[in-house]
Amino acid sequence: MSSPADAAESFSPLSRPSPDGAGRRAGRFLSGPGLLVFLFTGLAGYEAFLLLTIFGPTEGGWLGDFVRDFQLWCYRGDPRTGGVSWLAVSVMMGEPLFVVGVAALLWRGALGRLRSPGIWLEHRRAAAAASLVIIVGVAGLVYYARTDAIKAAILPPFPGKSIRVSLELPNLEMIDQKGGAFRFADLRGRVVLVTGVYATCTTACPEIFLELRKILDELPPVERAGLSVVAMSLNPEYETAPLMDAIAAGRGFSHPEFRYVNGREPAEMHDVLTRLQFSATRNPQNGVIDHANLFLLVDRSGHIAYRFTMDPRHRAWLRAGLRELLGESHVDTPRASGR
Repeated sequence: MSSPADAAESFSPLSRPSPDGAGRRAGRFLSGPGLLVFLFTGLAGYEAFLLLTIFGPTEGGWLGDFVRDFQLWCYRGDPRTGGVSWLAVSVMMGEPLFVVGVAALLWRGALGRLRSPGIWLEHRRAAAAASLVIIVGVAGLVYYARTDAIKAAILPPFPGKSIRVSLELPNLEMIDQKGGAFRFADLRGRVVLVTGVYATCTTACPEIFLELRKILDELPPVERAGLSVVAMSLNPEYETAPLMDAIAAGRGFSHPEFRYVNGREPAEMHDVLTRLQFSATRNPQNGVIDHANLFLLVDRSGHIAYRFTMDPRHRAWLRAGLRELLGESHVDTPRASGR
């Protein structure tokens, strides 16, 4: 049986493990191959993750959504073409290679020992710790992306008449893709969806055409029969009726449901575009026209009721506003207010 003195000695600070032991282990880790095992394992996991975000699927399920969003965040991805900035990709992949390369140079004395599988087995805890860091980091990114996507999907309800306006449409006579005369007044009594495009556009316009196609296909036949779509030329100097007809037919739109229109004189058309706030600026270096992705909803009285863009919230509101106007069976009397 131990005496009280023995018990006191067993709990004496002198009998406890020296804190210098942990310090020596940390020192050996930082000066030996353990640190390199940690860094190389982390590097392999990080680069594998980046390869997934570069070449992984961008459609279908949460993984496709995450890869697409990551490309937009970090690689300056273009959702319209699916392309990424390879300069941004090289920076993302090159930075950790540089850091680990510098560490390997500084610890080159321990670098040669990594050729032995036994060293990796001896420092398996360092490899496991590096793997855990990568897994936790990736999981955090995925969680953030999913949370952000869920928040974005919760859209505020359509404000309805609180944002409705009553603005006059210009009454300029234009020509459509069939070469026939066109005035907005000709569509009085119908709901009209107006947008702006041009034939050689390869960026925003294909997305606008796709949105128009989706909207038409979503409508029941009865409602679709009361809707007209008008695409205004943003390039009036060069777009002829045959060219506009070819573009409309190539996109699967039929006349007279879809009218692709241009002014008889470019200056007159530019005036109409300005009055409707379809901002369009030509880049003198490459001829590309920078323009707003704008949609106007015109009620049966021939007045602009709503203005929307390609913003996700506006896409939902565009459909809600369209259903509202299509449900109005009468031609409203123009209101005095023109907000």
